[in-house]
Amino acid sequence: MPRYKPLPMKSRYEAAEAERFCQQYGAYGRDLAMRVYTSRLLGSDPALVLHGGGNTSVKATAHDLYGDSVEVLCVKGSGWDLASIEPAGFPACRLAPLRRACQLERMTDEEMVAELRRQLMDPASPNPSVEALLHAYLPAKFVDHTHADAVLAVVDQADAEQRCHSIFGDDVLFVPYVMPGFVLARRVAQLWDGFKSARRREPTAMILDKHGIFSWGETAQESYERMIALVTRAEQALPAAAAPSDGPTELDDERRSVALAFRGALARATERGWIAHWRSAPKMAHFTRRADLAKVSQQGCATPDHVIRTKRSPLILGDRQPDEALASYAKSYDEYVERCARERHVTVKKLDSLPRVVLVRDLGVLCLGKSKSDAMIVGDIYEHTVEIIEAASALGEYRPVGELDLFDVEYWSLEQAKLALKKQAAGALEGKVALVTGAASGIGLATSRALLAAGAHVVVTDRDERVLDAVSEWPQEKYPDRFVARVCDVTKERDCRAAVAAACDAFGGLDVLVSNAGTAPSGLLHEASGDTALRRSLEENLLSHQQMARAAAQAMIAQGCGGVLLFNASKSAFNPGAEFGPYAIPKAAVVALMRQYAIDLGAHGIRANAINADRVRTKLFDEGVLEARARARGLSPSEYFRANLLSRETTAEHVAEAFVFLASAEATTGCVITVDGGNPAAFPR
Repeated sequence: MPRYKPLPMKSRYEAAEAERFCQQYGAYGRDLAMRVYTSRLLGSDPALVLHGGGNTSVKATAHDLYGDSVEVLCVKGSGWDLASIEPAGFPACRLAPLRRACQLERMTDEEMVAELRRQLMDPASPNPSVEALLHAYLPAKFVDHTHADAVLAVVDQADAEQRCHSIFGDDVLFVPYVMPGFVLARRVAQLWDGFKSARRREPTAMILDKHGIFSWGETAQESYERMIALVTRAEQALPAAAAPSDGPTELDDERRSVALAFRGALARATERGWIAHWRSAPKMAHFTRRADLAKVSQQGCATPDHVIRTKRSPLILGDRQPDEALASYAKSYDEYVERCARERHVTVKKLDSLPRVVLVRDLGVLCLGKSKSDAMIVGDIYEHTVEIIEAASALGEYRPVGELDLFDVEYWSLEQAKLALKKQAAGALEGKVALVTGAASGIGLATSRALLAAGAHVVVTDRDERVLDAVSEWPQEKYPDRFVARVCDVTKERDCRAAVAAACDAFGGLDVLVSNAGTAPSGLLHEASGDTALRRSLEENLLSHQQMARAAAQAMIAQGCGGVLLFNASKSAFNPGAEFGPYAIPKAAVVALMRQYAIDLGAHGIRANAINADRVRTKLFDEGVLEARARARGLSPSEYFRANLLSRETTAEHVAEAFVFLASAEATTGCVITVDGGNPAAFPR
């Protein structure tokens, strides 16, 4: 197999861009502006930092309420990502007390957090990084910390210290693995003093065993470029890794089937929705074919920080069914927690026992999360983990931190707090995947927005690509990880199947179908034009629903965790109007279609329901339809929309609320809900 080496890392520092940051953030001072600039350089390179990892700081001078100058440490705050950090993401703490705290013999996590908050210049600031004490202790003005892939490949070895001195020289301080936080700061202080006494100089950088690397300097540029130089040394020391063979990376039926089966197994195990996301690039599929996969993949995380995202180890699917594999994984995880808790003499509240990473031979890596964002983060982290394992294996033997130390970090309250900061209140449809047809306007658009607001991941379709692109801008900005738009003509079976496949590719499966698309033809059935309109309407307003429902039902059955088919019927199904037969007849058939699906799919836990709406302002009333319908009822157009028992107009948002209700109504099937303001002639009977 051919061998390859990645291109060496290079500095991306640009003086002109640095000056632009100084102009943009001048009100915060030049030091903090530069801190923001180089932090973003680090954070935007995934080979250095991933999703909230790493931390940076700058020591500066601030003024307190009395106008006195105070030396402060501006350090990355919890919940901030270096890639997008702003000045507000660097809470300022009084420096002297933090340095003094490093000399204490003992300090609990709770005491450390309380002390850090006590020393904040602004009490409203976010919590400083758990490494704030270490940043405070290091004497340099600017300090950078990353989990660089190349460095992890070097330190995730049994003989990491010898390798580090060989690669980085004796001016670098090597710190044997120790828990992050106060104990790390205290240990570094002790080693630093010993280093200075022995060598009569200070270290130029610091390598943390099984963890990462620190660089520093008197300017932001110096610290950043020192980091790049050190990581480049590590890259140059790594032997060429095996180049994965080329192969298809697009999702196929086999991968969709695996994702559907796993989503279903997870839902049955937890009674909630999950999102599945494939990483199927050739290098990932190549990794799953390693002869020693059962060993190297179970060794642990490349750096302990990743454990809260990926769990201690992935699940290897093998020939087992997902339910059996999940049960086995859960048993192993529970035993790991019990074993480590007993060894550490602690009692913990066990986290869920489910994997976040599934290795499937030849197909790649299936990543799981409670949202697409969570699953994507898992994918990013494990993709880099694969690269680190490959590089470490080529260098020697992949030997990351042991399970007891991983357990300490996984159940460390300060690490769990990082995730808690990013959590939002869960919607009723969190983790569910919905597909809405005819979503570019009217009821479809309102329903898509309501589903997103309820926490669902939504695939919207419409046959009008231009309009679909226009209405997609808002949800793409607000819900970029939970929204997919796809052109679909529901009268074409291949488009319907492709839309369902798009939901499976984007989110792993499908839980809710809102079959909404339709037209509103009119005419007299005994005339040729009416007969032609009816035949066309049967395609657009009945068979299109059947094609969409059939494709969705097949995916839901494959998942094995239920689902719901929702149809936009019409009050015309029960109360047809004059000269509206081409519309009313297919809509009546849609209600019958819904009822048949409710009967046939009940054994699979799949529900089927319909909404009968009436007189909702949508584009169905364009081209004279509104005027014709109002005239048929002897009403003016304005009276037409309020001609109901409540004397109020029914809106698309009212219909959307009903669809969201039915999407979460677990004990309701074969039901027709009227949303029309009250029309006795159309009451279901």
